[in-house]
Amino acid sequence: MSAKLKYGFLALLLGLIALVVSANLWKSSLKVKRFTIEGNRIVEANEISQLINVKRGVQIHDVDLMTVRKDILTHHFIKEVSVERDLPGTLKIVVTERVPLAIVNSGDMLYLDQDGVVLPHSISKELFDLPVLSGFGQSNELKPGTTIRNADVQEALKIFAASKFVSNELYHLISEIRLRDGGDIMLYAAENGVPIIFGRGEIASKLVRLEAFWNDIVREKGSQSLQYIDLRFDEQVVVKWNDKVLSSWKPVTKADIGPLQIRKQ
Repeated sequence: MSAKLKYGFLALLLGLIALVVSANLWKSSLKVKRFTIEGNRIVEANEISQLINVKRGVQIHDVDLMTVRKDILTHHFIKEVSVERDLPGTLKIVVTERVPLAIVNSGDMLYLDQDGVVLPHSISKELFDLPVLSGFGQSNELKPGTTIRNADVQEALKIFAASKFVSNELYHLISEIRLRDGGDIMLYAAENGVPIIFGRGEIASKLVRLEAFWNDIVREKGSQSLQYIDLRFDEQVVVKWNDKVLSSWKPVTKADIGPLQIRKQ
């Protein structure tokens, strides 16, 4: 090997060593300076920050991201979380929250989310005006973090979730769902507490009929004139009015709603 090649190889080697040293020095200079928290609406950012056992000033590449994730997941309202290094000095945290669908009617203020997970009381402004789930007798299961798999409870949660999917107006129309130990599920309207016999199954079609009937008939006649609504009949709504008239209402098509067909009881 010629002297020229030797000097060239040595220069290249020294350059690589200098690059590695420089990279390591740069890497060691990367310190945790801040946390960014995204995706939270119910849980305050400072609540999440208190769960992060990482001190500012430590080297960012020394942070165990999985440990940070596990620590944040100890919060009952956090369903999922991702933690990333956002160089040069930020830990980026994105959370997915558990969103309560209903208040559980028990001794303590507790919530249930769509999965049946029991959530503790929170003073978040996002949790105002939630409907109530009542008639649930297994109060010993109502501990934050547990999942309620009772068939009646799961059916009620599906009704809440489906009503919210149909429209926020329909979701807020329902003030309470009352369980009856395997029997027909009862709904109560926010307006005048009108009882709604929901039965079981066919959740989506019943809710669509309820919303259409409420908007087309009840808005005009007034909820105060209703004794009850019965959704257990196929493709129709049966109604008992305060004047003891029993009515059946059936939409002809999605676009063409038929008139009330009234018969005396």
